[in-house]
Amino acid sequence: MKDVVLFLGFLILPFLYWRGLFLVMRRTFDRPFLRARTGLQVHHLHFGVVAVAISALILVTWGKGFLCLAFLGLGLGLILDEFLPSLQMPGNRPLELELYRRTLWPTLALFAAVGLTALGLYLLHG
Repeated sequence: MKDVVLFLGFLILPFLYWRGLFLVMRRTFDRPFLRARTGLQVHHLHFGVVAVAISALILVTWGKGFLCLAFLGLGLGLILDEFLPSLQMPGNRPLELELYRRTLWPTLALFAAVGLTALGLYLLHG
């Protein structure tokens, strides 16, 4: 039961933070810091995916524990908060497909980095 409460606590935190920030400081969302600096469409959904990946690496190397549950809860909370809005955003299918084509090698590098990190952590721990 303790693990479920911990997970649920971390799951709800991102929702309360981002929705509260949106209600109180709406203008800060007009020009997000990372988007202004990098030009990338960075959303908190992306941070959620990174947190879930970290949780998975912790789980397969050290097993379930506080950090694993915390990263998993935070990551899923960040993802779920933007899940429905992202489904309703207008898209440009030809551009989406072109970007998908252009990002083959960077995506392969990302997969290799995650895989090698998991293997390295396993070998260090094991």
